[in-house]
Amino acid sequence: MSALRVNVSAFLLMFTGTALIAPISAYAQEPEESAREAADRNLTETREREDARQNYREGTISFEQILAAPHDIRLNIAYAREQIAAGDLKEGGATLERILLMEPQLHDVRVLYGFVLYRLGLFDRARYELELAIASGKLPATLRAEAETYLNRIKYEQRTTRGAITVTTGIEWDQNRNQSPSSGIILFQDIPFPASPRVSDAAHVLSVQGRLAHDLGSQEGHTLHADAGYYRSDKFEFDSLDLDALSVALGGTWYSGKWSVTPRVRAGLFWLDGDDYLRTFGGEVEVAYRFNPRLKSFTSVRVEDEDFRATPGFTSAVERSGTRWTARGGLSWRLSPTQTVTVGGLYSNKDAMRDYEAYDRYGVNAQHSWLLGRGAFSQIGAWAERSNYDANDPFVSANVREEWLYRGRATVGAPLSFFLPGAPEGVKDINLIAQYEYENVDSNIANYDYKTHKVSVLLSKRFAF
Repeated sequence: MSALRVNVSAFLLMFTGTALIAPISAYAQEPEESAREAADRNLTETREREDARQNYREGTISFEQILAAPHDIRLNIAYAREQIAAGDLKEGGATLERILLMEPQLHDVRVLYGFVLYRLGLFDRARYELELAIASGKLPATLRAEAETYLNRIKYEQRTTRGAITVTTGIEWDQNRNQSPSSGIILFQDIPFPASPRVSDAAHVLSVQGRLAHDLGSQEGHTLHADAGYYRSDKFEFDSLDLDALSVALGGTWYSGKWSVTPRVRAGLFWLDGDDYLRTFGGEVEVAYRFNPRLKSFTSVRVEDEDFRATPGFTSAVERSGTRWTARGGLSWRLSPTQTVTVGGLYSNKDAMRDYEAYDRYGVNAQHSWLLGRGAFSQIGAWAERSNYDANDPFVSANVREEWLYRGRATVGAPLSFFLPGAPEGVKDINLIAQYEYENVDSNIANYDYKTHKVSVLLSKRFAF
């Protein structure tokens, strides 16, 4: 029974954040909360980026050159592109605006100006510029198609009520699905017994995530939003770990200057092998502060009641029932228009019917997200978490459980149009996603000490309405 408790408990901990794969705010997630998290970056990247910015400041094109030749259109366009590449969108937009005052017939420049305005969130102005460029009838076919794509995005963003559904499906493989201990033994009242051998398994996964947002019409941009998700993991071998999960969240976001506050209420239902396993209900409040367009801080507190049910495969599940609350905080830094680094920490306290299922958890994480161009992206993440349990499990050991969890994850993805430029319209925006994950639990009790490698290949498509 204790071995089964290890397997199912650890699996549920893994699921509660990796199951709901689709779009969630990455900066506010712990490793249990997202399948697309990413962290840590190489210091040489920072130096390279700073060198690029310094080149812009000192200039391959200096401001003095612009002052000396204000009517040199090519020079001004090159200067605007340098400003945009360095992340100075406002300055780049001002340069493009100046160019268009001199040469309003440069419709390709007008499209670029519309893109910059879109990135700045100035949707009305961006829409006007793009519509004007398209109406000219003088854009090359590829540029016109891109301008129309951004115009549709703007129209979508300006709707009072808008929604989206993301469907993700694919195959995942786990080298150590049964989480067999690294030592090859399990303890029963401190007596060692041979553990079950490590068994790999694959699963078909399906995730359907929906979001509905309503703009309250305020100047600040206050919104109400509802989220719902369904996840299924159908194991090829371990049918007892077949998992279905349904989650809903209702909330809103209110803005005041650089501050935003987002309260939510949440509920979730989980089934193992078709049996009612877990019901959750609670809420959270997230507060964010934007220091500048590049740097943002966040903090949140979530409280949930977890009601576990006994199932034929896990009769002691009810012992884990209780309240869990988690506090998080961190910083999100946009290094460039295409790269973001997020670092954060968490503290979680779990109360349970049995003290050996209750714990305090501390963790840190970091993530690096990179838009590689043409819709491709990469995310690299790393996490470390320390868990201290409140009491020993008398069926396992006289020692109180203490452990470290280490996890690293790398994700890359791209739309099918990246590989097949001529793909049909309804197919080209489907994302192909590959993910590798390494997980290592270093525990003072042999039953919980294990390592595993995981690989996933997924297809994902978003439908907006």
